[in-house]
Amino acid sequence: MPDAKQILVIGFGSTLRGDDALGRVACQRLRTVVDPLRVKIIDQAAPTPELAADVAAASLVIFLDASVKGPAGRPVIQRLHQARHLNAMGHAFDLRAVVDLADRLYGRRPQTYLISCRGQTFDLSDNRLSNEAKAACNLIVQHTLELMGPATRRRDPDTLLMQAD
Repeated sequence: MPDAKQILVIGFGSTLRGDDALGRVACQRLRTVVDPLRVKIIDQAAPTPELAADVAAASLVIFLDASVKGPAGRPVIQRLHQARHLNAMGHAFDLRAVVDLADRLYGRRPQTYLISCRGQTFDLSDNRLSNEAKAACNLIVQHTLELMGPATRRRDPDTLLMQAD
């Protein structure tokens, strides 16, 4: 398992269903700006029970996903709380169940958030977001960075040299 001080970001969605790829595209953008020693980023189609080990090892978990609900173009940030029923092997495995499984198997329940935004189109397309989803993706990345804090940003060696002078 990764270091317990590590932050975990997990993006979900189908890259073949338009705006459904929103969580995964946000993860791709985050990889370019965060320190990989402090932030582990996973992107995959849907939540699975196997994510419980990574969730348990993190100090903070942020899930990123598209939604069919919510305000258009404006990400919604939710703190996830304990699920009422744990269905770890069901077909539709939900995010709270991943966190509950981490607690049940490993005795750890990190602080967990979901950042989601309503998609405009879920038509077949290869990793292409609508214009609205592209703008929302930028906001999702910004909110994720704010939740993680400035210490998670990638450090530019040139900047560090200038600060030492």
